[in-house]
Amino acid sequence: MSLLSTGRFARYPFCTLVALAALLAASVVLAVLPLSRGVAWSLAIAACATGAALVAWHTLRMRRAQEQNAATLSALGRSTALSNLPIELRARMPLVIVLGDALERIFANGRNLHVGAGAIWLRADRPQKLAELALALKAWRGDRSPDGVVLTLTPDAHTHESLTQTLRVHRQALSDTARLLSTAVPGYVAVYQRLTQDSGSPTPADAQWFGLSSSAMLRDARSFDAVMQAADDTAREQAGERPERRAAGLAALIGWTWQVVNDALQDRRQPSSPWPLHGAAWTDCGPAANAASPWQAHLRSLTRLSALPLAESPAPWPLPELLVDACPKRAYVSPLLRGFAHAIAILACAGALASWGAAKNNQTLMTQVDEDLARFASLPADHDAARRSALAALTADRDRLDRYERTGVPLRLSFGMYHGAALLPPLNRAIASYQPPPPPPAIITLDSMSLFDSGRAQLKPGSTRALVGALEMIKAHPGKRILVAGHTDNVGDSAGNQRLSVARAGAVRDWLMEAAATPESAFAIQGYGDTRPIAGNDTADGRARNRRVEITLVPDDSGN
Repeated sequence: MSLLSTGRFARYPFCTLVALAALLAASVVLAVLPLSRGVAWSLAIAACATGAALVAWHTLRMRRAQEQNAATLSALGRSTALSNLPIELRARMPLVIVLGDALERIFANGRNLHVGAGAIWLRADRPQKLAELALALKAWRGDRSPDGVVLTLTPDAHTHESLTQTLRVHRQALSDTARLLSTAVPGYVAVYQRLTQDSGSPTPADAQWFGLSSSAMLRDARSFDAVMQAADDTAREQAGERPERRAAGLAALIGWTWQVVNDALQDRRQPSSPWPLHGAAWTDCGPAANAASPWQAHLRSLTRLSALPLAESPAPWPLPELLVDACPKRAYVSPLLRGFAHAIAILACAGALASWGAAKNNQTLMTQVDEDLARFASLPADHDAARRSALAALTADRDRLDRYERTGVPLRLSFGMYHGAALLPPLNRAIASYQPPPPPPAIITLDSMSLFDSGRAQLKPGSTRALVGALEMIKAHPGKRILVAGHTDNVGDSAGNQRLSVARAGAVRDWLMEAAATPESAFAIQGYGDTRPIAGNDTADGRARNRRVEITLVPDDSGN
């Protein structure tokens, strides 16, 4: 069984939520957001890679924390006192990490764990590993961080330099822990200092704690006036010299703690975050007196007296149980319930992003259809090629929207943002309004006698009135080629008739070219002479019908 699961607490589903977020992000990017395919695939791959990296990082971090704190977690799993407690109580019972001086005296007989009346106390010998221990404990407790960190100090065991270094190291450790856990962890200070000489052989259990804890940070030394008053009250209740000496020594020790210890823990010039002091406690119990310690130097500066030769208190030394009395209360929420809430939040974010993407896609669709409708409506009827191109765009729009109505709206237009059905009626009306232009006449036939004198190829004065119809036809169909063909009867020789028909076709061509401002390249002329009669040449009426000029619009390669 994994050491992290020995507590049988539910764990926060971090990896599951990261995978869910990555998959939803990739899906929304690929299926909904208005992005090019290349950009969408790049973002989807980046989301999946980021999710995989986070899962791997979290797994390795938890495994390392588990391996480095295996002894402590094993002790938690083997603890008879803990196993006798209901799991719900274990999750809500304050868990305090103790680090600093004299841990071997406080946790005697090599213990790492103490289950007290109001809290679970854990020993941490290496402040540099405090963050990993806190992370492992957070997982063991069902994603609930430790409730506090107690720094134990034995002033008589330090020099000025070692005390300063100890305070800086532990301050940095708690700062790193809070950053790794992404939550503030309350800090406490417990001072073990012999103040009086024991009479008889009292045990450390008889040592009384004087201190204060608060759910808010302590920022003023006057907060400890009540502690000194409690010591004075105890001295009055317990007649004798020892309680009075303890009360006087405690007042001096509190002032020294605030001036020396707290100043170092709160020094803003240090790179680490200040120690979040929520409480401090002092007890008349500790190591043997050391005349060279900073505390004794401070005491001599106040009293001008030498230190008493106080002996070390026997182990185990008491834990500062009173510090957890006002431990900041944190509302406990099951990790699975929090994970479920976070999953809902992730889904909501994905839904909001998808809705935004669908709204942008629908806006693009509406804009495109509106532009196609406006373009079709702006084209005049005589620009039939452009109108047919615009009509093809409208037909494609109508077919696409009709397909959505029949088979369902695609995901990138869904999420309640689709309003394409309202565009179908105007599209159908625009498509139905298209009327193709009337087809041009196949051939315009002009009587040669109304245009030319007999045997001549020059247009007669006033003959241009007969050419107006042909001119209008040419102007109505710009861009088409015009074939002008001349015909004669069979009077005369065939070669002469051939030349005359070509000349008359050229004369008509020249007038039309000038009147219609059409380049010569748009015209072709042809002389057929008497080879293509439309009536018999044996009567005057038949010969008159054969003398003609025909004007034809030649279709282009597309048949238009």
